[in-house]
Amino acid sequence: MTKKSAVLLPKTTHILETVGDQIKLARLRRKLSGEMVAERAGIGRNTLISIEQGKPTVSIGHYLNVLKVLGLEKDLLVLAK
Repeated sequence: MTKKSAVLLPKTTHILETVGDQIKLARLRRKLSGEMVAERAGIGRNTLISIEQGKPTVSIGHYLNVLKVLGLEKDLLVLAK
């Protein structure tokens, strides 16, 4: 069985890319390497790169693990309100 990719409108794609940019900036502000964050989040370096690019193919769980490493996991609750 093949995986289905999410089909996103351009505006939604831009939002996801912005989230990825903000995650990358948060990592850089904390002076954490990509390798370090990926290891702590239990993901591969390529998955972290995909997250920082805002790719819709990465699971929300991986996004959450990276946010946790950065100390931002509770920010996801703000989105849910």
